[in-house]
Amino acid sequence: MDWNNRSERIHRLKEKENFRAVVMPLSYWGAAFGFVALLWEGIVKMDGGLCHTTVLVPAAFFLLLPLPLVLFRLVRGHFSKRLFA
Repeated sequence: MDWNNRSERIHRLKEKENFRAVVMPLSYWGAAFGFVALLWEGIVKMDGGLCHTTVLVPAAFFLLLPLPLVLFRLVRGHFSKRLFA
């Protein structure tokens, strides 16, 4: 990114705000639901039931979803002190 180009910085600020206000809260909610689903499957497994892959795979996906999103934000410079209007 060209940090000297003001229009690029403004575009990146809008992107940063959109991620902060919309995308990340949704991913955190998804991670919470994924955690609850994995917890539930663990309880069912301890009770002697079967773990279904139709629940495990999406639950693990949603549980880990915030990690690549934070990495993406880091790579895009959303946490940089040089990002100002």
